[in-house]
Amino acid sequence: MNYKKQAHKPSWYQSDASKIYHKVTSGSSPFNEWYEFDNRKDALDHVALCFYSDSFWQRFSFHNGEIYDDDQFTFESINSAASGDDWILKLDAKPACIQEMIEAESRF
Repeated sequence: MNYKKQAHKPSWYQSDASKIYHKVTSGSSPFNEWYEFDNRKDALDHVALCFYSDSFWQRFSFHNGEIYDDDQFTFESINSAASGDDWILKLDAKPACIQEMIEAESRF
């Protein structure tokens, strides 16, 4: 995993076709963020350790080793469960998009 917060694209960004790349940018802001992950698990590990903003946690939840947008859980289970561990995924639930998670954590 590589990460940089800087105005311009780092030299390693999109340099390896086997990696996953994401960015959150606003012009040449020094707060632009650049990410390189080995795979989805690498991205999820980073999110679990480093993402802590209210805007992230008000939208996403961990469930069985994956991260889902809260709208992927049944309304009934959210309202009746004792904790998020008891929430039930909808039948067609899809894991959260890495880019959307990064954007939720970003200052932009």
